[in-house]
Amino acid sequence: MKYYKLSTDMIRSEDIICHYENDFGIQQNDLVIGKKFDGWDGRFKFSFDQKEGHLATDYLANDKGWFVVSLKLKKLLESLNTDIQFLPVEIIEKDGKQKLPYYIGNIIRVVDALCLEESDYFSTEISTIGTIYTVSKFAVYEKKIQKSDVFKLANRQEVPVFVSENFKNLIEKNNITGITLTEIKVI
Repeated sequence: MKYYKLSTDMIRSEDIICHYENDFGIQQNDLVIGKKFDGWDGRFKFSFDQKEGHLATDYLANDKGWFVVSLKLKKLLESLNTDIQFLPVEIIEKDGKQKLPYYIGNIIRVVDALCLEESDYFSTEISTIGTIYTVSKFAVYEKKIQKSDVFKLANRQEVPVFVSENFKNLIEKNNITGITLTEIKVI
């Protein structure tokens, strides 16, 4: 099976870009490290400026780097082989004229499938943490992915989101917007 690194579609110029004003103590990494988050109380909001972009896509770019998805994409994700916590979040137009219901998809499925031998990367030693790998081209062991459709990688590689060919086919069939997929090497 083929697998892909998921990212925001950066080609489109009229898409909404979300910004936060108050994070209520929620750290950026709280919703990207692959662990359930229990501190969500619904106060967190994103805003957008119509001058920056006005088209609401199914995956919204944002300054937290979170996986912000529409109800349509949420329903598709719920049908796949993965583990995702969905946290409701409002997307509010700067002037308050428009409020859009979205979800932060906190991906819990983390697999230890990174193949460093076939990836392009450099490593950095940090005395308090250990070795950090900065990967520019990913390679994964297919057996270790456990047929997951949406996942993150272990070993401090939890920020990127990876998806299966099954996910790719479903988003194409359902006209999901705001996503770019880059094929990765599978071993």
